[in-house]
Amino acid sequence: MAARIVLAVRESQYIEPLLHYIHHSEYGELLRVSAFSRPETFMEFMKSEETVDAVVGDPFFIEAWLVEGKNTVPWAVLSEDGRTLGKSANLAGGMVIAKYQSLPALLESILQLCDVVRSRSSSAGREQTFILGVVSATGSSGKTTLALNMSKQLTDLGLSVFYLNLESVDSSGLFVPVPAGNTPGLERLLYDLKACRGEGGKNNAGSIELGRYVARYDRLRCDAFRPVENFKEMLQMTRQDTLDLLDLLAAAGSYDLVIIDAGSIEEERTLAVLQRCGILLWMLRNDEASMYKTLRWLEHGSHSHSGWPPDIQEKSRFVLNFAADSMEGTSVPEGIKLDGLLPYIPSWALRHHVELCLSSPQFMAGVQQLCEGIIEPALPLVFTGNLHE
Repeated sequence: MAARIVLAVRESQYIEPLLHYIHHSEYGELLRVSAFSRPETFMEFMKSEETVDAVVGDPFFIEAWLVEGKNTVPWAVLSEDGRTLGKSANLAGGMVIAKYQSLPALLESILQLCDVVRSRSSSAGREQTFILGVVSATGSSGKTTLALNMSKQLTDLGLSVFYLNLESVDSSGLFVPVPAGNTPGLERLLYDLKACRGEGGKNNAGSIELGRYVARYDRLRCDAFRPVENFKEMLQMTRQDTLDLLDLLAAAGSYDLVIIDAGSIEEERTLAVLQRCGILLWMLRNDEASMYKTLRWLEHGSHSHSGWPPDIQEKSRFVLNFAADSMEGTSVPEGIKLDGLLPYIPSWALRHHVELCLSSPQFMAGVQQLCEGIIEPALPLVFTGNLHE
């Protein structure tokens, strides 16, 4: 039976995306939420005879309710810094939940408050989160546009997705608004991961709570890190740093899929992606230079001294962007077998085209077809049934 939760926060804009996510995810079967943004309405409901399993809210709401003396159900305060509740003695003894964190992490904390034991189904029988890397041998291939569209569409299908941008300069902010809030972000997480590695290289990252560093991107309806402001932090990110980060995301148990928008192929971060991903999606431009450079990189990766994983060919899938309706007139060199086509969108040549990149029906249809061909074999039942049955 679903737990009955009362949520009370001042901002009505906080409520809508949370309820939308619950309704369209596996949490819809576990939680029933009554949400309030007005104190008087909240207090009136709490004085009724309605049975609830837990109350979660801003300190102002919780304190006003506790003064009434009706605190026989578990309760938690939403704290903006995730740690402190101010100086109010009335709030002592309650659970503290970070208000601004990833929605899966927030809802897991609420389930814990209700003492609901949930066995998270491993997606399609898998033991770990699936990792997909998107790379390109040339610039301006549409790599970020594809990664963002895939994140959005797969989330709409019910998957829990994390979008990870590992470019030296994160360009995703051009396409989607950066969420408000004060979560520490990727810079702090990388620092904490290094600290957890400790002497001798031993990794103690299990103590890190991933949700503290994650932001919710409402337009994508998935989680991500805010763009790193000082891109020197990205330039100094090592292969081991990246592997530790990917291991943390995979072990968190909150995501079905991590989609990585990788940087340049020669960077250490990308080498870690090649090693750790289950599928490597190569974005090609419809021109001779893109085909040539991609083929040369694949030849390099086939040598034992390259440092690339030996199964790179098996992992690789190839997608041609800016393509015509068919492959007629397109020359594909031997060694590259196209797994998908994405159409050329004339309106994207306009000056302010970035706002159109997540809303083109023709491109979205191409991405869906690509996902059906590439993601479906890795995550069965995404397109053909209920993933979480």
